[in-house]
Amino acid sequence: MIRALLMLLALPLAAQAQEIAPPRPVVSEIVTDAAMTARQFPGVIAAEVETTLGFQTSGRIGARPVNLGDTVKKGQVLATLDQITLAEDVAAAEAALRAAKAQAEFAAQSLTRATELYRRGVAPEATLEAAQANDTAAKASVQAAQADLTRARDAEAFGTLTAPEDGVVSLILAEPGTVVSPGTPVLRLATAAGREAVIDVPDEVLAVLPDAARFTVCTRYEDALETEGRLRLIEPVADASTRSHRLRIALDNAGRGFRLGALVSARLEMPEAGLLTLPRAALWEEGDQTKVWRIGPARRAEAVRVTLGRQIGPRVVITEGLAQGDEVLIRGIHSVSEGQELGARVSP
Repeated sequence: MIRALLMLLALPLAAQAQEIAPPRPVVSEIVTDAAMTARQFPGVIAAEVETTLGFQTSGRIGARPVNLGDTVKKGQVLATLDQITLAEDVAAAEAALRAAKAQAEFAAQSLTRATELYRRGVAPEATLEAAQANDTAAKASVQAAQADLTRARDAEAFGTLTAPEDGVVSLILAEPGTVVSPGTPVLRLATAAGREAVIDVPDEVLAVLPDAARFTVCTRYEDALETEGRLRLIEPVADASTRSHRLRIALDNAGRGFRLGALVSARLEMPEAGLLTLPRAALWEEGDQTKVWRIGPARRAEAVRVTLGRQIGPRVVITEGLAQGDEVLIRGIHSVSEGQELGARVSP
């Protein structure tokens, strides 16, 4: 009697022991349409063409009558070298030329006398040859002195740095008193030929950027001005710290309000439809096929073949195989099998 009663009490405990443990929760993601209808990026107005200017001769900078941000006209003096030193070089070259000419005149007279004496049979042939050599050397010295004078005068002329075009001084690279060599950068001139907006965009935007992207650019102050622009250039080197890429946008109509250095906002309208993307951690390979684990309505794992598009940062575009609203496993993908029942969804 007692034994039968104990057996009846043990039946519920045995039944509980035979119950199956609930499936473990999983980390998954709901595939959504990641459309970027519009994005805004801060930027600044810069010149399409910037020219770095320097002297064509060496010397010490004596004066620089322009400063950063100054507007200059074509032919305006931007900087000068020490004119006293240059003038002294010209004077020395002129004196050397006069001396060479005097020596050449004397050598020519000596040659005339030696020739006459040789004709009369008074002077030997060696004397005539020496006079001829001196005359030739003296003439060569005149040519060399003339070349030195030309270089000194050119250097004096090159001692004045002028603006090749109308523009704005965008960068100062050397101060008065600095000794410079030919070609040493002195300042940078932003020409007035055209203006553009310069912005930085992240990888995910660059990956979906159309080749002929159009931007709406507006100034960032009251009574803001607005114009359209086209993508002119993507600089090839990304910023290592921000992982962004610099874009240059040619403006259709850069009025006076779009002055150099002005802060602007550039709005990008994305013409294409939204993109389905997943983290690369959700992908796995089976042979030559790329697959993901889709979680069906009964919360069972389904291996689905997908076609990949371009990569956008740590994510990749899914062009075929999934639809908006699908739930995809993104962690623990190698511990799941086909048809396995999965637990509730946990956000990553």
